[in-house]
Amino acid sequence: MLCLIIQKPLKMNANNNSKVNPQCFTFKVVKTNKNDTIYQGLSTNPKNTFITEFIKIEKFQGYSNAFNLGLYFRIKNQSSWAKSKQITGLWKTQSNNIFRGDIKEGNTRTLILFKFDYPNELLKVYLFNFGFYPHHSVIDKLTTNIL
Repeated sequence: MLCLIIQKPLKMNANNNSKVNPQCFTFKVVKTNKNDTIYQGLSTNPKNTFITEFIKIEKFQGYSNAFNLGLYFRIKNQSSWAKSKQITGLWKTQSNNIFRGDIKEGNTRTLILFKFDYPNELLKVYLFNFGFYPHHSVIDKLTTNIL
């Protein structure tokens, strides 16, 4: 499955990046529960990142001080989901079915976008270059260009 990211490169100055070229990971639903959905990566996904073959999108249940949060993103990097790493919360964007989050390494945040394709039970995860985390208005412009 081909995962097209941006219709054309965007020119911007956020974090000194002139081109936005995220890695795209495509996942298919394998199990749905009351409070979460488990996805399995398709064989065409890029390698050598923290993203694992299985991921989980969980409903926010109020166990943190997060604000305006509806979902959480977790990777399966341990023997059980409870021990696995919770990466980020998912916040709504101006585009339907597209959410934003980030991964933090030290003091550096990196943007992650999530596009849900509910009819086809697919999820596309867009991981941007390390340290790329622009202002919310720029993120909203990015979401309008995701295919």
